[in-house]
Amino acid sequence: MATTDSRPRGGLDVTRNRLALAVADVNWFSTKNLFLEVEREGVATLLLNCQDYRNAWNHGLRPWSWNSPLVESRPNLWEREIVLPSGWMKKFPTLGMRPIRRVTQRWHQRYAPDARLALVMTYPYYLYLSAILRPDLQVYYNIDDYSLYWPEHTDQIKMLERKAALESDLTICVSRVRAEELRAAVPEAAAKIRHLPHGAPTSSLGEHPWEQPAPPPADIASLPRPLLGFVGSVEDRLDWKLMIRLSEALPDASIVLVGQTNVQESDSWYADYKRCVARPNVHALGWRHQKEINFYNRSFDVCLIPYLPDHPFNIACCPTKILDYMVTGRPIVSTALPECQLYPHLLEVAADPDAFIASVRAIVAANSDDGRASLRFDWARTNTCRHVVDRLIDWLPA
Repeated sequence: MATTDSRPRGGLDVTRNRLALAVADVNWFSTKNLFLEVEREGVATLLLNCQDYRNAWNHGLRPWSWNSPLVESRPNLWEREIVLPSGWMKKFPTLGMRPIRRVTQRWHQRYAPDARLALVMTYPYYLYLSAILRPDLQVYYNIDDYSLYWPEHTDQIKMLERKAALESDLTICVSRVRAEELRAAVPEAAAKIRHLPHGAPTSSLGEHPWEQPAPPPADIASLPRPLLGFVGSVEDRLDWKLMIRLSEALPDASIVLVGQTNVQESDSWYADYKRCVARPNVHALGWRHQKEINFYNRSFDVCLIPYLPDHPFNIACCPTKILDYMVTGRPIVSTALPECQLYPHLLEVAADPDAFIASVRAIVAANSDDGRASLRFDWARTNTCRHVVDRLIDWLPA
């Protein structure tokens, strides 16, 4: 596609111009949750879950189920698993993208032949798919600093990201830091680079905010309150020294960690992690299904975002838990992450560990109510995945 675009930017009128939206890929829960909520007249959506043999096996897919037929999940929404040889994305993308192109073209021709094809690329490597698919519209959807995933490919990723920003009709960054970085790196495309944070799944939105904690799930119902909860991967991004201090400062509280544990004894943070989870008031529950997460979040006296503020991933990210917590209305205390600092009116952003502990203590002392439950709930209600994906579609050029 051309690197410049002289078409009007008034927004895509999907009632007049039918749109076939192919998303490559939806391996992250946040991406899938977002595009599952496309429900607009004139828009057909294809969600592509593309992964290699090893990841497919690790996710419970067995060879006899690989590359299963296209599934129509509901009217105008299709999903397809595509399992590919290892190295398909970075080592030999020109070949690796061909099966994805075939699936997308066949879907487009069969189910939305009169629609303009829009390709949403969640990694810059999908430029190789775009080159052979030749969509009418192209969106680069950036959810992270991918050079942190694959540092050995940093130069290639930066080159591809520049090309993606230049050639795409729209670039979406879920974090403001990434949007600012890409605008600075590709000033020629700055007007097409937009900051659009994660939304909350509409299904998690209740009828009212929880000004007091909801009844907890059965596995934590016997724990003494207050419940101070974190939901997310249990990994090096957490400030384990802070969590130890929090457990010592509030010994009568129960600190609940909900999420998959990714730790090895050789990790530099292993000793702090072990010391933390060994505390009598710290309870590491392990992984829970996405459908269960909301029941934990709304039961917490205080929702925690205890990330290391200087960790590269934390600087670049937009934590999904911001909206996952807000949708319940429950109080939130965060370390000073760039994305969290956008919401000082809705959550407590602590400048240092002392301030973090003091904020948690103050909320607990106020009967676990900081007076902002309705504000958070109202924000979440206007920033569900449905609203967020509608904004993305509205920003597409006419």
